[in-house]
Amino acid sequence: MKKERTIQQLPPAEEEAEIPILPQEIIVEILSRLPIKSLCQFRCVSKFWFSLISDPLLAKAHLKQTIKNDYFYSQRKRVIISSHNLYSLEYESIGKDGNFNENLVALELDYPLKDNPNGLAELLDSAKNGYLYCERSEDDDFPVMVKLNLPFCVNPRNWVDILGSCNGLVCIAPDEDTLFLFNPSTKESKRIPDFPSGFAPNGLNVYGFGFDSVNDDYKVVKLGCGNVCVYSLRTDSWRKVGSLPFDDNVYESGVLLNGTIHWIVSRGDGAEYECVVAAFSLEEEAFSDLPAPNIVDTSFEFVVGVLNGCLCMLHSRNQMHNDFWVMTKYGVGESWTKLTLSISYICMKPLCLAQNGEALLEVDGKLLLYNLEDDSYRYLVVHGIPAGNGFEADTYLESLVSPNGYCRS
Repeated sequence: MKKERTIQQLPPAEEEAEIPILPQEIIVEILSRLPIKSLCQFRCVSKFWFSLISDPLLAKAHLKQTIKNDYFYSQRKRVIISSHNLYSLEYESIGKDGNFNENLVALELDYPLKDNPNGLAELLDSAKNGYLYCERSEDDDFPVMVKLNLPFCVNPRNWVDILGSCNGLVCIAPDEDTLFLFNPSTKESKRIPDFPSGFAPNGLNVYGFGFDSVNDDYKVVKLGCGNVCVYSLRTDSWRKVGSLPFDDNVYESGVLLNGTIHWIVSRGDGAEYECVVAAFSLEEEAFSDLPAPNIVDTSFEFVVGVLNGCLCMLHSRNQMHNDFWVMTKYGVGESWTKLTLSISYICMKPLCLAQNGEALLEVDGKLLLYNLEDDSYRYLVVHGIPAGNGFEADTYLESLVSPNGYCRS
């Protein structure tokens, strides 16, 4: 019988005399209650402490404590913001004690490929006196001179797409089709290998990210050109698992809920046309259908979101809207409930409920708190982020989960 691995015992007193000898379950219990920042500092104490705090079993115990304890969950929750950079914002400071602006300070994060210049910045660097010179061919002795009509200041960094978040790991794309699993708390990252040649879909790709609790594995799902492919962190490899059983018109990242990644999709033509929620099970690696709200006008575009543990369906792009739908009972079509807001939006993403119970929403590149009871709202001012760039946001939990050592757990 395979023995369950346990966190290594403390060494004898003569080797580490300064460390008290305690049962390992007590040590784990103590460490699981400490903040990530302290644990990362303790790694520097000795090789033993580095090994202990880097153990995947402690990471799981710490995460379990976070999820089951409301106090720890609130303390360890963060908002991650992308705006030609990545920033972290304390969840506890949002809406606390009626203070909406003064304490909202975002901290800049270090992340992979952060200082890689974007193509536009490199192009502008080659300009002279506002003109760009380019050759029509290699044999052309008379290059074309183009007058640039662009903003004087262009952000030198690429935009970072946030593709999903789960258990402290955030899936990001700091460059086109270049994916990383990134732990903002420990600063660890792992580049996801490129797609194997031969069956890599070209064109537009969309992704989803989550945790398969049955197989104890973190997975990235990739949809493109009618194909469905899955990356497994445990095996560090991609697999093609089938074809997309819907129309290939998905444009946004999937949303994780209940071990399943969701997209709004359509299929059929004319009278056979229908809009459904495509639910991809990370355990079974297969799609199933969830009913969408009964909406008369199907010409609009929609995306899914999650608010307070409930699946949402929201308008996306093109026009202003002031409503969205919430599935109050997961998987039950009759539970879809339409909510009308006192504010209109083009794109909206629910993030979480703030400390005061209001909904934290990303609305057209801005953060706001919305009171779902009296329909009042207010925009949040986040210090530390350059104004005018717009941004996208998600949430994550501070954790010790490592994208590099997980396959050894």
